[in-house]
Amino acid sequence: MSTDSNVKRRFDDAGNLQTDINEQESWVLSYVDLLLLMVTLFVLLLSYQQQELKKAQEQQVTVEPVYTLKPTLVDQVYVAGLKGKVSFIEENNRVRLAMSDHILFLPGDANLSHSGEQVLDELAAMLKKRPSKILVEGHTDNQGISTPRFQSNWELSSARASSVTRHLISMGISPARLSAIGYADTRPLEENNTKIGRTKNRRVELVLTALE
Repeated sequence: MSTDSNVKRRFDDAGNLQTDINEQESWVLSYVDLLLLMVTLFVLLLSYQQQELKKAQEQQVTVEPVYTLKPTLVDQVYVAGLKGKVSFIEENNRVRLAMSDHILFLPGDANLSHSGEQVLDELAAMLKKRPSKILVEGHTDNQGISTPRFQSNWELSSARASSVTRHLISMGISPARLSAIGYADTRPLEENNTKIGRTKNRRVELVLTALE
């Protein structure tokens, strides 16, 4: 009788111990499952972010900047035909067509020469087919001028820009597209301490920008 009671107690004690161990193992497995689930979610989110970043980069590569419209402002055939008379310069969203003063005018004068009119006639034919805003800029070297008509380079550069503008209008360019300004010697291309530099600085430029 005594022996059976002791056996029962041991059996009961072992049973209780086994139950405690099972409960502990169940708790540990649940915690591990939660960690695995969190890691899986993290991997999925990371993969999604990488895919979105790749799409954004591909979209950035395919977007064309606005300045790809620049070639429509000029006709390369006309520009090539005027080589040596007109220089062609691209600047972001605009184009500069520069002409030396000796092609357009007599020294110290603002009246267009015959050769100057011919060059502008060819440019006007192109500009009528390529709508754009046209800013006519007059530039001089730093050599002073003082005549009854031109008291300084400001008057000379402004008068030359105006002469070019009037001729373009006479060739059918809409006045609404044109504006003129004289900069005198304030925007030189080269140093004015050499003859070559001064020759390059005496010029008229047509600055073309796209119509809004």
